[in-house]
Parts: sequence; C-alpha cells; structure tokens
Amino acid sequence: MKVLVGGMLLFCFAIGLQLIIWKIHLPKRQTKTLLRIFFSALIFGFIVSLCIPYFYPEFIKFCPIEISEYAHISFFFMSLALAYIITYSAIEVDSPSLLMINEIASAGLKGLDKTVFMRSMSDEILINPRLKDLINDNMACLDGDKYTLTFKGRVIVGVIILYRRILGLPKGG
Repeated sequence: MKVLVGGMLLFCFAIGLQLIIWKIHLPKRQTKTLLRIFFSALIFGFIVSLCIPYFYPEFIKFCPIEISEYAHISFFFMSLALAYIITYSAIEVDSPSLLMINEIASAGLKGLDKTVFMRSMSDEILINPRLKDLINDNMACLDGDKYTLTFKGRVIVGVIILYRRILGLPKGG
C-alpha cells in the first residue's frame, strides 16, 4: 500500500508543480522541463519521507523504510511519469491526422470539398510547427537554407531505424 500511495502522492505533487510552473511561464522546452520536475519531485519526496519519522514519529508507519520499498515507489512513479510525459508530448502540438479529422468533421454531413481541404492543409499548419519543434529540441538545426540533424537527432533516428529493423518493418513512416 505504501508503494501505491507514495507513488501517487509524488505523481500528484509533480503534476501540481507542473501546473504552477506552466501558469507562471510556459517553458520553451517542455519535455525537458517535465523530466526535471518529475525527477526533482522524486528526490524531494524521498528526502521528506526520510525526515518525517524524526519530526513526526507517529507517521513512520506511512513512510517507506526498506530500500526495496523506495525502489518499488521509484519504479511505479517513473512509470507514471514517463507515461504522462509521452502522452503530454502527443497533446502538446496537434498531430497532422487530428488536424485533418477536425477539418473534415467541421464540414458536417455535407462533406468537405477536396480543393478546400488541400488549401487548408498547408505547410504552415502541418510541417513548419514540427520543424520548429525539432530545432527547439536541438534535434535539427537550420544552416542557411538547409536543415541538418544534430548529434542528438542522428541518435534518435538511429534508434528508430534499429527498432524498425528488429520488428522487420520497411523504411519510412
């Protein structure tokens, strides 16, 4: 029970921190900031759980005591944190598919003319925001009129290509 309650309390604390930080100022590199928030919350939570028994001995039954309990709480919390961060990145920017579906849905039962649809799905909406994100996350850089991958971008692409090879999938998306 300590693992469930401890992990959930830490998770809620981290989400609360995120909401406060986002209200004050929306960070430029949101994923990196989320990782820092969650890692800091974990460390802070462990420090607090180590100190509570000294100041409030009656709460010792609620605090983890053994290293295995701290490890279980860490794994549970990090699982929640990583799942949240992955989900957050999906809602941070509208996906091209979601934008297309919304455009078609807003036309209603009468449907959406193909030429109107193609005009509304420009590079400004579909491509440029993703290129901006790649540059902000230091995965690509713009050198004159050319985009090039940074070391970080090449590593990520290499991991994706390796993963697709392991699964036996062809190149491409």
